[in-house]
Amino acid sequence: MEWQLDTLAPADANNAFPEGDEYTYTDVNPPARVGNYTQISRKTILISGTLEEVKKAGRSSEMKYQAMKKGLELKKDQEVILLSSQASNAGASAGATARRLGGFSAWLTTNVSRGAGGANGGFNSGTGLVAAPTAGTARAWTESMLKDMQQAAYAAGGGPSMIMMPVAQKRVFSSFPGIAQNRRDTGDKAATIVAAADVYLGDFGRLATVPNRQMPNGSVLGIDPDYVELGYLRPMFVDKPAKTGDAWKTVMVAEYTLVVPNEAAHFGIFDLS
Repeated sequence: MEWQLDTLAPADANNAFPEGDEYTYTDVNPPARVGNYTQISRKTILISGTLEEVKKAGRSSEMKYQAMKKGLELKKDQEVILLSSQASNAGASAGATARRLGGFSAWLTTNVSRGAGGANGGFNSGTGLVAAPTAGTARAWTESMLKDMQQAAYAAGGGPSMIMMPVAQKRVFSSFPGIAQNRRDTGDKAATIVAAADVYLGDFGRLATVPNRQMPNGSVLGIDPDYVELGYLRPMFVDKPAKTGDAWKTVMVAEYTLVVPNEAAHFGIFDLS
């Protein structure tokens, strides 16, 4: 799946010309063409004829129950893959190697904070592939990292409105001092200790926090929802292969990719302990 990436020229404070001036022209640069490979993910179900027919506690059909369960599991797999730092892969024509999409964390190169020795991956226009980043030395997450990355994304033209983080880093985030009080008076009731932060109001905008169980512990992502989307070649569907033997077969299949129209609109903080 491919799309075009274009940028505006820097502002020109000297854009002024005399009256009657003859026009002069410069060649325009065509937009860069970028893309991501689609990945096929699936979950298989095999139910014996006996299991489908016998009475079961809480459900009438084992096949319907398993199809619902596998569908949820497939969506969890997709979430892990889409947020990951995996490199993209074109696969093999003979089908021996599966195609893989480049994960969100692998796309980020402009607004990135990494530990010592860490290196970005990103889209390579020569190969048409997204390279995986190199992990750096683990370090503690600090509020200054968040401030620096929010500023960098703003300067690059982005406007992240959420920060997505794993459970462990959410607790660290809630300990950031900021400039707010951590206690409040609730009137006649007992005072309430506020031990969690759900929104970060920084110099360059408001960030809503989104804890995510599927993220690796060492990363935090600042996301501008206007510049990332899930792209489907084949939305999740149920395939029913021919019945063989005394069993029913079903496969949940999805073919999808991650579309990142502008990676500079986001930020990433990696290699967190």
